[in-house]
Amino acid sequence: MTIPNTERNFMLLGHRGFRGVLENTLPAFRRALKYADGIEFDVRLTGDRKLVTLHDGEFRANGKLYRVRELTYRELLRLHPHGRLVPRVKDVIKLSPEILNADIKDPEVVEKLIEKLERRNLLERTVISADNLGLALKIQRECPDCRVGFSIISARNLLMSLRLMRNVYSIHIPLDLTSYLGVRGVLTLIELYRRKGLRVWLWNYRMDELALLPELMDRADAVIADDPARVKRFISLQPIGIEATRYVG
Repeated sequence: MTIPNTERNFMLLGHRGFRGVLENTLPAFRRALKYADGIEFDVRLTGDRKLVTLHDGEFRANGKLYRVRELTYRELLRLHPHGRLVPRVKDVIKLSPEILNADIKDPEVVEKLIEKLERRNLLERTVISADNLGLALKIQRECPDCRVGFSIISARNLLMSLRLMRNVYSIHIPLDLTSYLGVRGVLTLIELYRRKGLRVWLWNYRMDELALLPELMDRADAVIADDPARVKRFISLQPIGIEATRYVG
């Protein structure tokens, strides 16, 4: 099973499973997969070189600041607010969703992640994304067959995305761009990427996703939803179009 390649397929993924208190944990991923085609998750490396699923590289506990990169996995389980719910990436990919989006937060995870995905025959249904140009290019070099996504998080890497995009599989556009470009401006940007042959995935940082998705999602190939249950209900209420064109694997 592979990620669909035609423009008319629409996919729904859970952003960190479900955004919120339990995001990037197995309970959040399992819940998301009741509604979504796949999951988006963040990948970091611990001090003892375990791949873990956490968005932030630092956290506070017991009045101290800890860095994930400096802790062993056992120490992370003991100190992190999620405690024993902090999953290893190998536990996440065992869920074997139809589609995975692994968002790389540490350049050193690339080789180990690719090995794990290949071992479970999941590489063809995974998009490995980054918001750093150098890291996106590193993924391309180390795995020419990988599907690489580039996430826009600032005006600077928006400009980079317009220059770099040879061999990139997808551009991940935040709904928050509508605050600067307006809906019409974001639609124009989407069409520009489409003319370059790129797939467009939408994601959210701080916006009300259902306030914007009705105007944007018909032009997108995927939505990485903070609340996939809510977005799934919205899609199911549409009279025609989106639900009919979704990927059914």
